[in-house]
Amino acid sequence: METPKKYGEPDFYIGYLREHLKEHHFDKENTQKFIENRVDDALETYTGEFASGRPPYICHELAMRTLLEKLYVSRFDIIYHIIEEDCWLRLDPSVWEVTAVHFASDREINAILDKYGADGGFLEKEGYPAMRLELLGILNEKLDGYEL
Repeated sequence: METPKKYGEPDFYIGYLREHLKEHHFDKENTQKFIENRVDDALETYTGEFASGRPPYICHELAMRTLLEKLYVSRFDIIYHIIEEDCWLRLDPSVWEVTAVHFASDREINAILDKYGADGGFLEKEGYPAMRLELLGILNEKLDGYEL
């Protein structure tokens, strides 16, 4: 019988990070070296906090923050959210993910995301409403071009 993976063990953090990168389509960071470095940093955070007397659940939470630093919201997530919230009448939900993946690699859309500094740490910036409207405009233009 296999024992469950526990907090503070490398396999737990490796699996969690890989799944997170895959689910949120963080392509550039999905390299073995990146994953190893992040897991090492998370384990260092965990062991350091544990050595200072913090309980394991707090150590785990702090390690997870280290593991996911600047990996909270991907460009895919931003685009998917706009499609879900504003294009739901135009597109069937079954194509939202593939459409967001497609648009996440679009040059014009990435130029807008770059302009507003959208990166993995982009949660709630004051420029979000303006960026959202600009992205919605270009998404609608592109969907019109695809006759969707």
